[in-house]
Amino acid sequence: MIPNNGDPENRKWFVRSLSLILLILTIVIAAIPGALLIMRRADAQVALGNAKSLRLALDTAAKECYGSGQIFCDPSSLGGVTEEVWQQVINDSKIPGDFWVLQTDESGYEVRRFHYQEGGFSVTYCREPLTYEVFYQEELIRAEER
Repeated sequence: MIPNNGDPENRKWFVRSLSLILLILTIVIAAIPGALLIMRRADAQVALGNAKSLRLALDTAAKECYGSGQIFCDPSSLGGVTEEVWQQVINDSKIPGDFWVLQTDESGYEVRRFHYQEGGFSVTYCREPLTYEVFYQEELIRAEER
């Protein structure tokens, strides 16, 4: 719908305005994936920080259990630790997600591996070599059959 009143100046103004709007729209659309990636990376950093808090809380709870002669790990319980330890770790670390102790040393008091889940992020911790791996899981399809 270009103005057709014969004035070339109006036509130039309209084309330039339309070009500018299209350029701005293209820039905004091109920037959205990058912005989303930056936001997801920031959320991953938060999940990593929570996993590090969890590691400290697990180490502290393990030392307290060892010092008092109590059992630390219980593979049949929530998180792979005893109910008391699970409650203490959740309170001490203030993590919003769930954790599972996957492996301890021979004594059963030093956590070698654990898995932490927070929203769409999963963090796997390994003591030797000291590594944290953060993964993002995105559910694309969920189908329930009845």
